[in-house]
Amino acid sequence: MHRIVVYPIVAALVAAAAWMILPAAQAADAAPKQVPAHNPGQPIPSGGESDRKKMQSAMSAAPSSLSRHATIKKWNGTVLREGKPGNIWTCLPDIPNNGGIDPWCVDQSWKNMLAALTAGKKPTYDKIGIAYMLMGDGEVSNITPSGTKEQGQWIAGLKAHLMLLVPDHSMFDYLPTEPDGGPWIMWKGTPYAHVMIPIDSYPNP
Repeated sequence: MHRIVVYPIVAALVAAAAWMILPAAQAADAAPKQVPAHNPGQPIPSGGESDRKKMQSAMSAAPSSLSRHATIKKWNGTVLREGKPGNIWTCLPDIPNNGGIDPWCVDQSWKNMLAALTAGKKPTYDKIGIAYMLMGDGEVSNITPSGTKEQGQWIAGLKAHLMLLVPDHSMFDYLPTEPDGGPWIMWKGTPYAHVMIPIDSYPNP
């Protein structure tokens, strides 16, 4: 989780400006905090990338069968394309200069999670949540959203993966808390705990 100093299920889960999912008032009230690169609460460097390229980047986060119907947004909240009626997915492009390639496609529960992370509040989702990061992620602490590399358990080089939210965190108990080649729990013991599910091998040999 997902770099979001958020990253996984994911990795970094993401550095961004005021998270596009937050209402403007909530974003204004959010206290600034240090977050890993994939945290949507961090500012995104400005650049000259075209909206077309941003759309292509965002859509690469998930299978085309999903992303072609999803809402596409920039990290500043600008809607590049409205989703198909009934669509529950939002895709966002890579965040530049954060140590990885990390476009996201998230469902409603993950939007709630990211908004809570940005605001420094406890998430309120009550359904399973799924996020796709098929292009990989930035670098992030596995311990807490605000953890540093010096504290250890630093996740880097994570490629394609999914991230799973489960409202009942007691269901995490049988999974490891560090990557061992399969799913693991990131940020266990925090309100932002989630299952990281590597698709490409991780850790790499």
